[in-house]
Amino acid sequence: MIRNGAGSREKWKDAGLTVLCVVAAWAALSVCFDFYYDLNDDMAMKDILSGTYTGIPDGHNIQMLYPLGWLLAFCYRFMPTVPWYGVFLCGCQFLALQSCLFCVVSRLEGRGKKMAAAISLTAAALALFLYEFVFVQYTVTAALLVLAAMVRLFTCPSREAAGWRLLRQLITAALVGVAFYLRTEITLLLCPFLLLAAGWRIIKERQMLRGYAVFFLTTALLMGLGLAADGAAYASPEWRSFRQFFDERTRVYDFYGLPDYEKHRDFYDTIGIAEAEYTLLDNYNFDLDDEIDTKVMTQIADYAASHQEPGAARRLYLSVYTYLYRFTHGQELIFDLLTVFSYFFLFRAAVRRRQGQLFRCLVILLTLRTILWLFLLYRGRVPERITHPLYLAELIMLGLLFLQEGEAFGWKKYEKWAILSLYVLVFVCTAAVHTGKVREEYGGRETRNVQWQDWKAYCREHPQRFYFLDVYSTVAYSEKMFGDCSPAYRNFDLLGGWCVKSPLAKAKREAAECDSAQMALAKGRALFVADPMTKTWKADFLPAYYRETGTEILMQEVDTCGRFSVYGISEHK
Repeated sequence: MIRNGAGSREKWKDAGLTVLCVVAAWAALSVCFDFYYDLNDDMAMKDILSGTYTGIPDGHNIQMLYPLGWLLAFCYRFMPTVPWYGVFLCGCQFLALQSCLFCVVSRLEGRGKKMAAAISLTAAALALFLYEFVFVQYTVTAALLVLAAMVRLFTCPSREAAGWRLLRQLITAALVGVAFYLRTEITLLLCPFLLLAAGWRIIKERQMLRGYAVFFLTTALLMGLGLAADGAAYASPEWRSFRQFFDERTRVYDFYGLPDYEKHRDFYDTIGIAEAEYTLLDNYNFDLDDEIDTKVMTQIADYAASHQEPGAARRLYLSVYTYLYRFTHGQELIFDLLTVFSYFFLFRAAVRRRQGQLFRCLVILLTLRTILWLFLLYRGRVPERITHPLYLAELIMLGLLFLQEGEAFGWKKYEKWAILSLYVLVFVCTAAVHTGKVREEYGGRETRNVQWQDWKAYCREHPQRFYFLDVYSTVAYSEKMFGDCSPAYRNFDLLGGWCVKSPLAKAKREAAECDSAQMALAKGRALFVADPMTKTWKADFLPAYYRETGTEILMQEVDTCGRFSVYGISEHK
């Protein structure tokens, strides 16, 4: 049975129960695994915030909005040995799960039902998102905060003291605001679900309109302030130029692809890109060439966009085809099964009981998910860190409709047990599959990252030198969130990470007395590092590039560190 509200004492009990469940879940995860940054993006953001990149904690970490970056950088300045970024991400995930549990549990009657619901929902969350809880990334974390806000909107009591209701809406707005500051794009992508959750409650209980108006106005204000502060923080000409470069680089590598050199040689000739320079773009080491700037990257992005093979109509057709193919061929089988079962039971109940409002809500939800999926497929960008939150938003909405309307369905006892058993079976299978996947990935990272730890130790043993790393020689490595928490400056950098050519990268080069990567390597002020066993490695790309610039060089292996070879470069007279 769903309650509309609960007494203050009962709320504290419910909060304690849900906190206990989430603490137990995180304790179990901590015993079984170490938490990892899933992607290089989070590692780079952590390095900038903590000061290991430039030597000074800095809030300009490029990806998140500046107010949040400034706050985390301030924490690093205050207590540099605390892994604040990792604590923040895990704390947000903890808060999101606890908030969802509390919103559901506080609407149930009976201590037994509350405990069963809290334990079951915690287990379900771990089963579905075990990978994302162990291998943490900021995009998913932001999405979880938005989904927690969605649950709070859907379950907001209509009969509650005005002060408590106002506080609830302000907290909900704060969750969305933090998510927006952390990862703006995923927050905007999931905002339609917030509108649907609020719209459903307003239709059911029109007195909710004023409370939700407070939420939306506060959320809009937080977003506006964040964007204004971020714009001011990146207002310098250097940062504006880099941000354009960053956006154009994203268009090329994440959406359109780098046009093949042989097929588009005439284009590259017109913008002054020779084959050796194209190779730097192809292997992502473009920081070597200072002439690959914002203008060049914009020209490449525009050209790639105008030469996409399918036209707009064809891409739309392919998006619809791929949407149906993914769904019918089980590319995300677990999520698809849960989605199909939920829609089936809810549509069936809505038709049998002639619940027009529920039927229309389901149609809107199905339409909404279709539009969002087609939008992602049309753009050609559907990584799991985006699709999984999209699935979860839909499943949470369906689950909330089950809770809200369940009593009106008139299901018999055996029907309830049959439906419950089906979901339990799916979640058990999900847990088994995801646990195996996480253990395999975890074991692989534990093995691979020994090399990365050895490399960082090598750099600490040679602080007087500076190293430039081949990008694709490093993509297999990641870092533990609470492992090496030293804020010490790192005397190495990638030749093509998304931070290169930024004011931060310039400051790092200047601190190492390197005018540019190209000159520093040629003059022997820095060393080049690569893994020759990498499949994409081509040893002749550096001599070919320098030859294109009019300089002959000699590359000589001067040291090794595990799989990494350290090369000294000198000009050949």
